[in-house]
Amino acid sequence: MFWTVFWAVAAVIVLIFAALIIFISKKLFEMACVRGEKFVGGDGFEKQHEEYKDIIQSGRELYERQEKEDLWLQSDDGLKLHGELLNNGSGKKLVIAVHGFRSSAKRDFAAILPYYYEKGFSILLIDQRAHGGSEGAYITFGFYERYDLCGWIKLACEKLGNDVEILLHGVSMGASTVLMASGLELPQCVKGIVADSGYVSPYDIFVHVLDRSFHAKPFPLMNIAGLMAKKKAKFDFKAASTIDAMAVNTVPVLFVHGEDDDFVPIDMTEVNYEVCKAEKSIVRVKGARHVCGYLVDKNACEKALDGFLAKTFENA
Repeated sequence: MFWTVFWAVAAVIVLIFAALIIFISKKLFEMACVRGEKFVGGDGFEKQHEEYKDIIQSGRELYERQEKEDLWLQSDDGLKLHGELLNNGSGKKLVIAVHGFRSSAKRDFAAILPYYYEKGFSILLIDQRAHGGSEGAYITFGFYERYDLCGWIKLACEKLGNDVEILLHGVSMGASTVLMASGLELPQCVKGIVADSGYVSPYDIFVHVLDRSFHAKPFPLMNIAGLMAKKKAKFDFKAASTIDAMAVNTVPVLFVHGEDDDFVPIDMTEVNYEVCKAEKSIVRVKGARHVCGYLVDKNACEKALDGFLAKTFENA
């Protein structure tokens, strides 16, 4: 009788534990990958970075003053993607601005917009899939987004001419997107890449955040969440890597990362920098948190950008 009760209780405990693990894994998958408008960044950026509100607000005001042209792109898998083009001068120099996780280009590039505008660059602010005005139910951390970016490059060349010179600038998830895209066959009009605070793969950043925020080990949560990603979002956490792209990339890259970034550790940019086979340079910003390098040390970042653009663009 005792053992019957014992094994019955043990079975119930195991079932409850298994259900709890599946529930937590599902929540992690949803938190990471499922579209949720309430998470999308927007006007609250200044409140999060109160000490830099003046520089952010200055860029936001420039954005609001400019005439913006809505552009639309159909992704390879049939999603309608949205972007805004800020025309500037001849339009023969273009920055494609690629925002981070659950954010927007309007938010992430507010501070640096005046720099590019004064340099004569037109700016294409894209909404990554499952963000803003773009369709999509799932965020795939660069897996599908890299192909979307190739579509935006092609559209820019068609609209502005094949003699347009393009800079890809990504922050956080956007940085990893532009780096992953560089492993594909990019047209000659792409002259340079700026990668600010990028990770090396979806799996690696998930494991890091899981440990940092929840003090949890990858197994079994990542395994179950990974199966959900494959079934629902049709992508593999380990199938897209900036390291693989950097090993074959030929486009010059300027890496930027804050030394105090605890969301995407600077070690990930160091790995990308070491593996990169193309011409490269790096700015390590002391005291900067995640995607705050330009805010913390604007002079150092602009000096690096000046040199980078002078080498990679004919009319920088």
